Amino acid sequence: MWVRSGFWVFYGFISFFISIAHPFLSRLAGLLGGLTLRVTFAYPCFMWVLIKKPPKYSFDWYLNWGLGWLEIAFSLALSIGGIWSMVNSGLRLRFFKPN
Repeated sequence: MWVRSGFWVFYGFISFFISIAHPFLSRLAGLLGGLTLRVTFAYPCFMWVLIKKPPKYSFDWYLNWGLGWLEIAFSLALSIGGIWSMVNSGLRLRFFKPN
């Protein structure tokens, strides 16, 4: 429990520092969201199938594999949209200078 709490605090500190140090990251939100979306939604579906081992081709099996691949598709679309947005609008890099 203490190690997990320590990791959460460390992650929060690093996230806060990065958000202050790099204020241009709001333009990268689509790309970063697309990269992390699959960890939040897709991987648990695949992990559930691997851990619980439901009968193959059952409703739960199809549901979890379908939702997992749907979230992978959403993640790819969001990542491509984030890259497209950065290419179209450009990206000004200003470190430690909030808007």
